[in-house]
Amino acid sequence: MAVFGQLNPSTVVNQIQMKLSALFSALEDLEGDYQWSSAYSLSDFEAPPFSFSASDAQAVFNALADAHDLYQTALGTTGFPTATLPYDFLASMRAVAATK
Repeated sequence: MAVFGQLNPSTVVNQIQMKLSALFSALEDLEGDYQWSSAYSLSDFEAPPFSFSASDAQAVFNALADAHDLYQTALGTTGFPTATLPYDFLASMRAVAATK
């Protein structure tokens, strides 16, 4: 646990609440990005105004699909996960995050 300073119940709870809030917010934001991207195809991302390379477009679509699957799985949505477990939902997201 990466808590600095004096450890006491309120510090520990505060740190956990902040991290959980950030996690929830990130998953909800990525779900919104997934919903937005659903209106596009890979070829749309490769064409202007996006002009992604084919591999970058595929990487973004994969990362958003995995984030969506993880979010829906965390919510307990019927039919999720769609991936066969064990599955590393974060692998595609790490690949895109590393290209920042």
